[in-house]
Amino acid sequence: MRFFTLLLAVLLLAAAPAVANDQLFTPHIERHSNGWIDWDNGYIYGTGRAFAADNGNNRGRTIGAAQLVAAANIVKLASGLHLDDRRTLERLGHGTFVLKLKAFLHYRTHQQRFVRNSRRPYAEVTLVTPMRGVEGLTAAVLKQLKGHPLQWQKYPLPDPVANMENSDAPWLVIDTRQLPRTAAVQPSLFPKITSSSGQTLYDLNKVYSGAHTLRGMARYVHSNASAAEIMAELRHQRQPQEQPWWQQLLPGSNAWARPRRQRPRYIVATAQQVRGIARTNLVISNRDAKQLRREDEASKILKNCRVIIITSAPIGGIEGKYLPTVPLRICSR
Repeated sequence: MRFFTLLLAVLLLAAAPAVANDQLFTPHIERHSNGWIDWDNGYIYGTGRAFAADNGNNRGRTIGAAQLVAAANIVKLASGLHLDDRRTLERLGHGTFVLKLKAFLHYRTHQQRFVRNSRRPYAEVTLVTPMRGVEGLTAAVLKQLKGHPLQWQKYPLPDPVANMENSDAPWLVIDTRQLPRTAAVQPSLFPKITSSSGQTLYDLNKVYSGAHTLRGMARYVHSNASAAEIMAELRHQRQPQEQPWWQQLLPGSNAWARPRRQRPRYIVATAQQVRGIARTNLVISNRDAKQLRREDEASKILKNCRVIIITSAPIGGIEGKYLPTVPLRICSR
């Protein structure tokens, strides 16, 4: 009886999905007193607080007031976003553009609470709005900017008729962690990548519109993994998992076979420096740029906005395992 109980436990354990232990990246979070920005997943969070005594001690009215404050704080955070190396949203149209932001943003409640056990009872609400997607801030901003061609000349490329993006296409990872903290890259909506000789490889007018709407120009992350460790992920390909002998004895044993989860493919380039007034643009070596152009011709890695930028962790935060400059490596499948 004990044998069958043990066998059943082993079978259940084998049937359970394996927990992935290959989390390479964590989001770059830009924190403010009134909220935060998740530059990896593309969300802006605004927090607002309102006191019950200021709202007739009415719970619903107090929560509503806190929501208004949270929405206003999202607008403040969004207005300070860097579009590129020169402009923020609040500088467009000499500040008039910010007045339109409320109509662009789509909010949903992220967190809400009403605190009674306090000297001054209050409501605290956190709202969130997307930066990406058809309802995201970036798409709305571009739609407005297209009406002012004299102020804004760069637009995403129209999507090709048959743009069947390969789900197994690699991601470009630009590692900026070796740069001095005084020259650290700053996240932006429309970053640019150039070669050391000055040739533009990646900017807003070199990407497909649909991919830009879906992903944005880049994800900004932190990582504890070295460039070599990130590249090592390429060796993990989808292979049928062999069945233990005791599973092969069971009727319908093929049902137990589980393919290994497909891990993303990464190619890594090291940023040599950042450029631009706001330090948003990245420079890579001419050698890396040459190989990257070849990869883009094959997989449209840049045109489809498959770009990840590793930033330096904040002081006191996670620390990555840094390596000397690593040339761009592109591995065949």
